[in-house]
Amino acid sequence: MVPSFGDFQKFWEDALKWQREFIESLSSAIKLISGFSIMSKDIAVFRAKIQAGGRISIPEAEKIALGLQDGDVVKVIIVKEGGEKYGNEGVNGSG
Repeated sequence: MVPSFGDFQKFWEDALKWQREFIESLSSAIKLISGFSIMSKDIAVFRAKIQAGGRISIPEAEKIALGLQDGDVVKVIIVKEGGEKYGNEGVNGSG
């Protein structure tokens, strides 16, 4: 079956809508991040599990990459990921 012109038109309208929503979401995220005055060379993104007492560990690879030492002050932005509960693979942020 060959799609009709109306099918193509609906497809492109939906694609444009999704693209617009994505750009708006991306723009909002960039505004949020830029409000924290973060430079890209100073960012590490990793997954972590909240441990007893609300502690979150920074993985060793990220500490090395950013040159972090004990006593350094860092800025933390928390984004909860879909309510997932991590197994053992997510404890150190590598999962």
